[in-house]
Amino acid sequence: MAEARQNFDPTKPVNMIELTCDQVDSIYQHMLSKGMPEIMWTVDIQKFCWEEIRDAHKNGKKLVAFGGPVPVTLLRAFDCVPFFLDTIPTRIASMEDLCSRFIDETEKYAPTSMCAIDKAQLGCALKNEMGVKFDAFVHATVPCDSARIAYPLMERVFDCPCFTFDCPFRHDDKGFQYVADQIEQFVPWLEELTGLKWDDERRAKLKEINEKSNKAYEILIQLGDLRKKKPCVLPGRMLVLNEIIAPLAGTDEVITMLQTQLEMGNMLADMGMTATRCPEGQQPYRVCLMQNMLWSNTGIMDWMEKTYGAITVMDGFGYQDGVIIEDLDNWERVKYQTAQSMLLVPMIHGATGPTEYWLRVIDKMYDEFSVNVSIFMGHVGCKHTWASGKIVTDYIQEKYGIPTLYVDVDAIDPRYKSNDELRAQIGEYMESVVGAHNFRKDQ
Repeated sequence: MAEARQNFDPTKPVNMIELTCDQVDSIYQHMLSKGMPEIMWTVDIQKFCWEEIRDAHKNGKKLVAFGGPVPVTLLRAFDCVPFFLDTIPTRIASMEDLCSRFIDETEKYAPTSMCAIDKAQLGCALKNEMGVKFDAFVHATVPCDSARIAYPLMERVFDCPCFTFDCPFRHDDKGFQYVADQIEQFVPWLEELTGLKWDDERRAKLKEINEKSNKAYEILIQLGDLRKKKPCVLPGRMLVLNEIIAPLAGTDEVITMLQTQLEMGNMLADMGMTATRCPEGQQPYRVCLMQNMLWSNTGIMDWMEKTYGAITVMDGFGYQDGVIIEDLDNWERVKYQTAQSMLLVPMIHGATGPTEYWLRVIDKMYDEFSVNVSIFMGHVGCKHTWASGKIVTDYIQEKYGIPTLYVDVDAIDPRYKSNDELRAQIGEYMESVVGAHNFRKDQ
């Protein structure tokens, strides 16, 4: 995914939405001028995402901010534009001046130990630099303690109608039904917010959106199958695009993006080629990045590919273990399966509930994707996952014989660890523990 260009004065107030739209459009125009149709789709989806947010009110729609797993499909069925707040910090993580300014603002009022993802988006709101007014805020009590601190603070800052989903840690029938009952309560709240009725028209629209959401999930499964191939045809960096799927659930645009990615991958596979940066197509190492995507330095995946032929085949956010909503005309089943999908999103399986849930996902990732290099990209703000880290890494060592590298990072704040420090840690592990050959030393 193309990164934001820092073409602004970070010392002055910004309009976050306009800034992002301008930057994405700049990248879009640049790629048009260079004639790069084969990768235009990676920017098309970003352009749609941010312009939809910017133009929500102009198009007569309610703009609803959300945090954590919420029923995005229902929001869209009621003609709302969902805005996933986590896309702010992940977007600006490579923009050190702006990112640090928002984080520092939050630390004036909130614990410094909070996750930088929450601090960056809260700081943007505190400085009144979001650039948009929200009509409502919907959030969940998961995935973490930091979010449970940040979201109530955001409620006060946003000053708009709010709805909270109380999500249990147990993923069983009782837990799913508990969330399904809240979805039932969510419907009249949406009716009051939008002035629209939960009638046949609305139900038909939800069915259409769920059909599209199912289609997107089916393609995601196929993309996962492509990553299982040896060699893996898709680069690690492509996993970053998964972040944008949550707010765009049920849209034609996300289906187009995923379908284009799949077609590209299948074409490469048929030709015996890859889109990775591994030298001469060599991929001796298949990496799983556990716990968190390093948004402040996504280029590290390119570096591992070029330096060691180490392809990131899967990460803690990219693995999809969701739900196909099957009986689309049965409201009770739709509620229940929507609740299941909320509690099974990638962030949740490593962040809440018993560690056994995480081990279950580890088994699927390491077996299905033939992982032979294990890196725990430990975000300093995710203390709950650090608490399970020893259990998880011991399990991987005992079952798969793979020693795991612990890397302490800040997934958002680039000030925490330099690129050189990170490369040195990974490089030492790859060469001394894994026994990898450094291709770049030959150049």
